[in-house]
Amino acid sequence: MVDKRMSKSTKSTDKEADEPDAQKSEAQKIKTLTDLPGIGPATAQKLIEAGYSTLESIAVASPQELSATIGIPLATAQKAIKAAREALNIRFKTALELKLERLTVGKITTGSKALDELLGGGVETRTITEFFGEYGTGKCFVGPTLVKYYRGAELVVNDIESLYHEKKKTGGESRFDGGYIVRASDIVVESIDANGRIVKVSPSLIYKEKVPLIVEVKGEGNLKLEVTPRHPVLVYYGASFIWKPAIEIKPGDNLVSIMNNEVKLQRVYRVEVKEHNDYVYDLVVPRHHNFLSPEGLVLHNTQLCHQLSVNVQLPPDKGGLNGKAVYIDSEGTFRWERIESMARALGLDVEKTMENILYIRAVNSDHQMAIVEELAEIIPEQNIKLVVVDSVTGHFRAEYPGRENLALRQQKLNRHLHQLMRLAEIYNIAVVITNQVMARPDVFYGDPTQAVGGHVLYHAPGVRVQLRKSKGNKRIARVVDAPHLPEGEAVFAITEIGIRDAAD
Repeated sequence: MVDKRMSKSTKSTDKEADEPDAQKSEAQKIKTLTDLPGIGPATAQKLIEAGYSTLESIAVASPQELSATIGIPLATAQKAIKAAREALNIRFKTALELKLERLTVGKITTGSKALDELLGGGVETRTITEFFGEYGTGKCFVGPTLVKYYRGAELVVNDIESLYHEKKKTGGESRFDGGYIVRASDIVVESIDANGRIVKVSPSLIYKEKVPLIVEVKGEGNLKLEVTPRHPVLVYYGASFIWKPAIEIKPGDNLVSIMNNEVKLQRVYRVEVKEHNDYVYDLVVPRHHNFLSPEGLVLHNTQLCHQLSVNVQLPPDKGGLNGKAVYIDSEGTFRWERIESMARALGLDVEKTMENILYIRAVNSDHQMAIVEELAEIIPEQNIKLVVVDSVTGHFRAEYPGRENLALRQQKLNRHLHQLMRLAEIYNIAVVITNQVMARPDVFYGDPTQAVGGHVLYHAPGVRVQLRKSKGNKRIARVVDAPHLPEGEAVFAITEIGIRDAAD
């Protein structure tokens, strides 16, 4: 009797032990939509047409949503979702399993050892990293610099200092970081977009701060430019157009100006660093970050995202993930010239590096969200390891202004952020978002700036990093929120060849 009972007990235990393995084996067989229970070819086609083209998109859907969208029974939707989650190993896990999973997290170097250390080794996969920064990043010019702008149909040419004081009289002045700001959204300037076309846009602010030194550039045709040393200037160099800091311009360089839709080159014959000890000004153009002066000079106004898009292509032993990047540009900030110089500095094939960055311009918030939905198909096919959204809040803020639209904007932004979170988790990729900041005039002590997006954005990213300007080309990064990182700061530099450690 004892032997029989033991034999029966052993068989029962063995059967129970085999069940998880059998379930695991069944889950591993699921590779396509038609492998899911209750999903045949016709239903699979309906799913694809409705935007559910991958197992990942099924796994993160709700049964009610799936049932209503394609007209299948709720029970069938529940079974399909459960099977998709099991196939993707989305289930309850032990703490030990989570630890082992964390060991698979990849990290992308920023190019600066100090910044990498602050981030715990670099920008991580399986999470969203947010970088938010301020206006006035050392890219300013002297008060007498002429600005061409439109007030209604009227074309006005005025110096930036006079324009600043005009706006100060009508709208007041606020302290901002080491300087001051006034609002300037009621005028329109000409700017160059990402495709090289002249467009008309409204600036948001004029920023001013006091600096000790400026660079004076003189050249052909009465050319005279007086800017801060790190101010980028568009130069025709080596058969291509590149942005060079004013301090690095040399006699013989050709500055680029655009007049009547024609490119004109003006040769530089003298560059001199001069004492200033006075205010300089920056006209902040949110979308394109540049505007045309009356002489046609392109005066520049996101380096980190560009650098990460290049570095992700490096092998793991050099701080990369051997993968490609997707760059979703909502403000026209992407510059292929920066990619070229960064790739050359790392000894990479320039054309191959640019081919490995998939760029798309998001024209509005709905388009931005649709792009992220499409990434579920692109990521595994193209070996994408990094997704950049620059900036994540720009369209949402512009399309839903005022308190009456705040709730709708936040709900929509929340959905978008959860889209990105799911991509990071399911595909083990890094998601980097940039964000705008706004001044808080009610703050008299401490930092008077805060990131746009409110509490929705505060809680979505895994790592939040504030960027502030410092002397010259130096920037200060501060971790303001990360569950696994201590609060701290790091200093890095933005150089012509990319992000690097700051020189002592």
